[in-house]
Amino acid sequence: MLRILLALLVTAAAYLYWDARVPGVPLTAWQIDRYLDPAQPRHRIEAALRDLNGPHPGLARLREHPDATVRAEVARLAPVVAQLEDRSPWVRFRAALALERNEPTAARPVLLAALRATAVFATDAGALEWRLAEGASLAAGEVLGSIDGRPVPCPVPGRLARRYVPTGEAVRPGRRLADIVLTDPWQVAALDALGRIGLPVDIDEIRLFQSEKYPITVQRAAARAIGNIQSIRPLVW
Repeated sequence: MLRILLALLVTAAAYLYWDARVPGVPLTAWQIDRYLDPAQPRHRIEAALRDLNGPHPGLARLREHPDATVRAEVARLAPVVAQLEDRSPWVRFRAALALERNEPTAARPVLLAALRATAVFATDAGALEWRLAEGASLAAGEVLGSIDGRPVPCPVPGRLARRYVPTGEAVRPGRRLADIVLTDPWQVAALDALGRIGLPVDIDEIRLFQSEKYPITVQRAAARAIGNIQSIRPLVW
């Protein structure tokens, strides 16, 4: 009986490893090659992307994956200019961070846009039910609420800054539901990138992040960005 139980445990462990469900255990090169395929389940693709540290021929096949979190990881690992126009603001932002040195002219407006609030609009008609209150922090893709049971995902990792519609109210497609602002570490990343590729005309917008309503890390990042822009591209008075 003990042998049977042991065999079952070994078989289960082997299956979980083969299926990329054992956290903390790196995948083999064979698994990564196999799992970087749009036809694979999302958890396998995400496991392969986590264990990948550089370019891979399979990444190109995932640039049109329906899941924005998958496309965002692809943008981080193998960015192309076309990703700066992705339908997801999170994908656009990750691509801009990855392309800021090679494509600064194209990445700059995306980085500036990421610092502004991201609006969430209804894509369905029905009664809106909020899952979270204003001020809540969310991961990209996390559910903000639902419309007649259909989830409303958060477009970027951030904070629910404002809700425009009370819970229970009926909405139609295109109705503005909420504003999301990036989490502090991503604001710092955007500001640091703009410090390298920003223009003097961006300084007024960046200066807003020196306000005391932002954490000290964000305020310092804004000050660094302004100082870098002024030193590289001095203002003409």
